Amino acid sequence: MKAYLYDRLMSTIERRKLHQVRKLLLSSIGGRVVEFGAGTGVNFALYSEEAEVTAIEPDNTLREEALKKIGERRISLIDASAEELPFEDDTFDHVVITLALCTIPDPSRAIGEAKRVCRRGGTLLILEHIRNENKLLALLQDILTPPWKIFAIGCHLNRDTLSLIEENSFERISLNYFFGRNFVWGSYRNIK
Repeated sequence: MKAYLYDRLMSTIERRKLHQVRKLLLSSIGGRVVEFGAGTGVNFALYSEEAEVTAIEPDNTLREEALKKIGERRISLIDASAEELPFEDDTFDHVVITLALCTIPDPSRAIGEAKRVCRRGGTLLILEHIRNENKLLALLQDILTPPWKIFAIGCHLNRDTLSLIEENSFERISLNYFFGRNFVWGSYRNIK
């Protein structure tokens, strides 16, 4: 999918649900924030004025689109990989990952990096689609993932994202499911 088409193709689902969820997740956080996989910058307008955001996006075309959305906000956008972050340990108060873990080649390593750069007691805020608990729907996700990855910038519909997070000693604070338990949003605490 071409980056300039992403916002247009996602506009219906963004308008119906995702924008509302993003706003609930991001509008009240302040402090130092790192956002993994900023994509086209759809989250940027939703951060509070108290947030100092460092957004990473390894894709050049997506990063160019995201730059257009920064405006006057305290957001810096850098070319970096979630699996190898250029930050010191315990740098951030919050790590934000929205619809990005599905595209990261090594999500386990990325979650390990999130843990490393997030201070003890800091939060991991997520909005992700997840592997469905229903075996038949999970099988459908397995079947759809290979062609979907081609269309959707490497997205894996069938990742067991919540297990990856919890295996890295993040403590669940809250999770909310929607779209038939195919999507989840919520927060975790870094218990190092």
